[in-house]
Amino acid sequence: SLKHETQEISPEFIITTSRPASVYSGNPFQIEVGVVYGGSLSKDKTVKLIRFANRVPLLYQQGDCVSTSAISSIDWRRYGLEQPSGKGIPSGPAIFLTHISSTLIPFTSESKEAIADIPEIESEIKLAFRECARKVQSHIHKKVRRVKTREKFELITKILPEIAKKSSYMLDKPVP
Repeated sequence: SLKHETQEISPEFIITTSRPASVYSGNPFQIEVGVVYGGSLSKDKTVKLIRFANRVPLLYQQGDCVSTSAISSIDWRRYGLEQPSGKGIPSGPAIFLTHISSTLIPFTSESKEAIADIPEIESEIKLAFRECARKVQSHIHKKVRRVKTREKFELITKILPEIAKKSSYMLDKPVP
């Protein structure tokens, strides 16, 4: 569904993961996260966070939510995204999606706008995002390697004929 919903930005990489079911205070829950990377997303703005609880979007109080604090506590610089101080919301061409499914969602208030800071939930969100981030990091490194290989190939195709001319001149033989 992320691929379908992000067609207009034409992302270059989409990864999702679902963690196995876990329990906090006797209540089962499951975490699903997704990362959309690249495309026409701005590289200098902070990443966009999309939060869901039992398929209902959480639109307000983003700063009070456990998913935001979990994302902020990860060092995203090691995964290829910009994060000036090593803490906080990273910046880069990405969208982060978090979905918490449970029989009893621990909201911070009656308004159901943010999820409470439960250590078990925060831990599962971090594990899920780190799993996705490793795959995004691999994608970024492959992209960089392809660019470097292309540059080397172009450099060799320019230099090789010159080397052939010089060596044939030095050996008094025809240019191969």
